[in-house]
Parts: sequence; C-alpha cells; structure tokens
Amino acid sequence: MIDSAVRVLVTGAGGFVGRHLVSELVSAGLTVCATDILDEAPEALSGVEYRPCDLLDPRHVEALMDEWRPGAVYHLAARSSAAQSFEDPAGTIQTNLFGTLNILEAARRNIKRSPDGRFRILAVGSSEEYGRRSPEEMPLTEDSRIEPVSPYAVSKAAQGMLVLQYRRSYGIDCIVTRSFSHTGPGQSERFVLPAFARQCAEIAAGLKNPVLRVGNLEVVRDFLDVRDVVRAYRLLMEKGRGGTIYNVCSGHGLALDDALRRLTKDVPGTVSVETDPGLLRPADVPVMIGDSSRLKRDTGWEPEIGVDRMLADLISYWERVVVPSTADDSNR
Repeated sequence: MIDSAVRVLVTGAGGFVGRHLVSELVSAGLTVCATDILDEAPEALSGVEYRPCDLLDPRHVEALMDEWRPGAVYHLAARSSAAQSFEDPAGTIQTNLFGTLNILEAARRNIKRSPDGRFRILAVGSSEEYGRRSPEEMPLTEDSRIEPVSPYAVSKAAQGMLVLQYRRSYGIDCIVTRSFSHTGPGQSERFVLPAFARQCAEIAAGLKNPVLRVGNLEVVRDFLDVRDVVRAYRLLMEKGRGGTIYNVCSGHGLALDDALRRLTKDVPGTVSVETDPGLLRPADVPVMIGDSSRLKRDTGWEPEIGVDRMLADLISYWERVVVPSTADDSNR
C-alpha cells in the first residue's frame, strides 16, 4: 500500500492523463516528481518537481530513479493512439515496451535502496488488448481473453505481461490496469470525442462550415471522465492487490453517434455529418464495454462524473481554446 509519506514518480506527466494525475496526487498530499521527455515542464506542472527523462535511454532512467528514490511509480508514458500505431508500429512498440523495461530494470536495481524498502508500480494498459468481441460477450472482465488487433494493443498487452513477469521473477510489487476509453478537458483532438467537440466549438464560433467530419460512428465504447480515471489510479496504488489486473471503466457503453448527437444539440443551425475515409482504422473494435467490479470491490471506487457532464466539460474546454484564438488573430 502507498501512503502520503512515499515519494511518487509519474512518467508521461506532461500528457493529457499525466497532468490530471499529478493534480490528483498533489491534492491528496503526496510528494510528486513529474517526468516527461520535454526539456521544460509544461505550465500545468508548475509547482511540482520536474525532471526531463528519455525512457528509452536506460542511463537516463537509472539516474532519475537513483536521484528521486521513489517508493511508487505511476507509469503512464506511452504512445497512446491505436489509430496512429498502424502508421508507426515499430515506434509504438519500442516506446511502450522498452520504456517500461527500462523502468523495471532501474526499479529492480534500486528497490533495496528505497527509504523504507517499499516500492510499487502501476502500469497503465488498455482495453484495446481485448480485441474484437461480440456484444453478447459484454461486459468484459479481467479474465476475458486478449486478442489485440492493433500494434498499440499488442504493445500494451506485452507491457502488462512484462510487468507481471518482473513481479514473479524479482518480487516487484505491481498493479496493471486495462483502462477503457476516457476523455476530458485537455485531451488532444487526435482522439474521437475531443475531435467532435472541437469541431462543434468551431462551428458555433463561426470558424468552420457546419460540416462535421467523422470516422466510424457505429463504434460503442465505455467512456470515463479522466478525473474519475486518475482517482481510480490513486486508489489502486493505495488499496489494490499486488500482481493484479484491473479494468478501469464505467460498465456502460456510449455509441459515438449518440455522443455526437449530445455534443451537437446546442450548436446553432443545421450541422451535417460527413465520413472521412482518413479517420477509419484498418481494423476496429465495434463494441467495448468493461466490468469494473474488481476495482470497486478492492478500492471502493465509484465513478462520479456522468456522460452529460463529461461531454459538457469537454465542449466548454474547446470553446475556451478556439474563441480566444480568434480574438488574438483579429488584433494582429
């Protein structure tokens, strides 16, 4: 178990989920060191210790672990897009698997030097590992078989197996998640719901013709708000069982066409929808809904932010992003 006296390292802290996680951990009173490949800390990480680190360089990782001596590592750093992994499978697998290997190797060498001998790592995996499933198989539990259909999913499945192997071989305490889809303020428009929300905000602000470009709207996903996700990660490190895989999910499906309908309902005028072939994946998973019973039972976690608030906060974020940029341009 991890308590407030433990020094915590967050990898990928400059990313979407990482920034929210750092905020969650600091609010809980933890001493946090944030790390990312960026030379300087993003503005969102101001006020916490920050160390740049290339996780693909084992010397950098060893030096960081030796300097910070964490008792806990939240390992979020990854290439996180399944769609983009088809364009660069080698880079995806190298980053997601070998970055994790370097963390584990540094932990193995440094674990005996931690102040109280305690060390725990949370490795964030993905529901994409489960692959194609029929609606009749939903919701998926942690015991459901995995059949990844993208290089990203393969990298995450391998990551989880590697982390658990280090537990069996070296006794490293670990938690592995299979995190289902999540979104929220600050997520890149490379992902589906922020892409919808940004287009809606631009149309409402008169910056874009009232045409939404979309991919496959028949997909159904189990979405959580990122703020519920990072709270789950914190609780797993505090209360989760070592060597255990946990689904992090809502247990409910949201069809993308329904999400799009909710996002466009307050956009003035008539909005048309066009399918963009460039947004279609070579292989896609039509339905993905998880069972979070294990997470709830072991930690007491429950989601607090529903779909409507999640989408409202997402579109509000993009309204704040796109509207000020217009005012800035008009004054040049």
